[in-house]
Amino acid sequence: MHKGIRARERKPPWLRLLAPDGNIAQLEAAVCGTCGRWVLRCRQGVWEAWDPGVIQGDDLTVAIILGVRLTRLKTVYGMCGPTLIDVCGERGIRSDGQYLAEHRCGFAPISLTPYKPAAKARQPGKPWASGIKLTEEDVREFERIWNMPVKELKCLTRSKVN
Repeated sequence: MHKGIRARERKPPWLRLLAPDGNIAQLEAAVCGTCGRWVLRCRQGVWEAWDPGVIQGDDLTVAIILGVRLTRLKTVYGMCGPTLIDVCGERGIRSDGQYLAEHRCGFAPISLTPYKPAAKARQPGKPWASGIKLTEEDVREFERIWNMPVKELKCLTRSKVN
């Protein structure tokens, strides 16, 4: 935060979940130098500012209608904080995703919904393929296809398509 710039509102306590120390997306919580609102700044590549409210559900429809640029929040388990994935217009937007809107000075944020990390997909310490049983026949078939030359593999896929 620059000297002389004061936040217009209190810092939301959940910003530490979006921008923890050592996060992979290089996000930092900061005060916008123009309007004084809290924003998330991405310091990776081109520096961008995002409103910290999570957009999902009906707010997502509003953001699309207003033509606001969005980025998807993706949780990477084992990493510190979420990563950002840019979407192009309406392409790449999923109805069950969580998004951040580009910060626009002078405009009210579309959402003030706090960020809650998604539930973990698997228990920590448990192998990825737990519960999957492979037979010897499955392993032999995999090895046969894995060692197959590319020309034969292309012919094999064409014959299955036709």
